[in-house]
Amino acid sequence: MGRTSETIDLWRKSAEAWIEGQGDAGDQSRKIILDPALVRLWEDLYGSTGLATLRIVDIGCGEGRYSRFLTSHGASVIGIDPVEAFIDRAKELHPDGNYHVARGENLPVDSESVDLALCYLSLLDIEDQDAVIAEIGRVVKPGGRCVIVAISNMCSSTEGWVKDSAGNRLYRPVDDYMDRKSMRLSWKGIEIINFHRPLSETLSAFFKSGFVLDRFIEPLPPQDHPWYAEEVRAPNFQIYAFKKENPSL
Repeated sequence: MGRTSETIDLWRKSAEAWIEGQGDAGDQSRKIILDPALVRLWEDLYGSTGLATLRIVDIGCGEGRYSRFLTSHGASVIGIDPVEAFIDRAKELHPDGNYHVARGENLPVDSESVDLALCYLSLLDIEDQDAVIAEIGRVVKPGGRCVIVAISNMCSSTEGWVKDSAGNRLYRPVDDYMDRKSMRLSWKGIEIINFHRPLSETLSAFFKSGFVLDRFIEPLPPQDHPWYAEEVRAPNFQIYAFKKENPSL
């Protein structure tokens, strides 16, 4: 419990810096790699109706950037985050939205009441992954889905690229992959803790909660983008789409 409190406290201390520098305009990885991949995924999963008919819980919504996107496409969205400053900002930017200060381990959502649970780069911030996944299993309807946007398990096992004396990227190491571990990261006034888990552990928790893996994506930037040469060597992100089994079928 102490680690969980420390993780949230660090996000509280970093919230202002995140909002100023990493919100709608600051995080280019989301805009260049992840957002386009998610648009393609929504089209693949939901076809022409898109998101318009869905009730969605956005777990770890931050300042509500992606909740606003989902709402703009017709979804009914419940945004939750444990950091009060993020929820205050989300409400400021989206007064008609539905935002709550809450943790993923205890969602303020009725059982089997949502069509989709989304964790957009938020599960890696939560130490008790199994508790969150169990809650997702509780709130998602049979036949509904969960989409996880994550740092690649391979990339999360170490801090980054090994470079030569000129700064050229030589390789990205993988070490102690099967160990659960935390990593403290700092940049531009932000200090947070991320958690590494092996892929087998994450998948097993979802299977235990009644989900099957429906889609798996390792998204890349466009081939003409300068990041492509690096990302194609060691993709930094993964997207999982799970579907909750319907025991009545």
